[in-house]
Amino acid sequence: MQDMTGRLMQHKRSLWRGALISPWVVPVGLALLLGVIWLVGSLVGAGDHDPEPPGAVAGFLLLIILFGVPFTYLVTFVCVVPMALLLRARQALSTARLCLWCALLGPVTMYAYARFMNGQPDQVLKPFGIAMGASYGLISGAAFCLASGVRLFAGRRGA
Repeated sequence: MQDMTGRLMQHKRSLWRGALISPWVVPVGLALLLGVIWLVGSLVGAGDHDPEPPGAVAGFLLLIILFGVPFTYLVTFVCVVPMALLLRARQALSTARLCLWCALLGPVTMYAYARFMNGQPDQVLKPFGIAMGASYGLISGAAFCLASGVRLFAGRRGA
């Protein structure tokens, strides 16, 4: 697909589509993953202790979604959309660049989220926490780009 000047377009669909869809991916995906882990653990047997009751687990998973989705929307509209618009204005919007930006934002976002939720922000600063935050950012960025149809790579000339 080309624009009016004959350059290849940097994305096939609206960036707003990516901004509306991507904030759901990590919180819902994390809740589903933790739910499956709990279910398998309760079916297989968790060893010496009783598994958490289903109501407690469901409440925890609901909290992840209720707080995670709005928080991720905030980060998306304050940090990701402006970067996507800036890159697009410079004819430099690409999945590679935007995902790198999102991976860098991930640990910062996880730290802020942990502070806000009275979690364990010091754990986020450890290598495993940084890697998890970066992977969450990468996944969210990839979902944004996929939903918006952003090209994998983009040259300055848009060729």
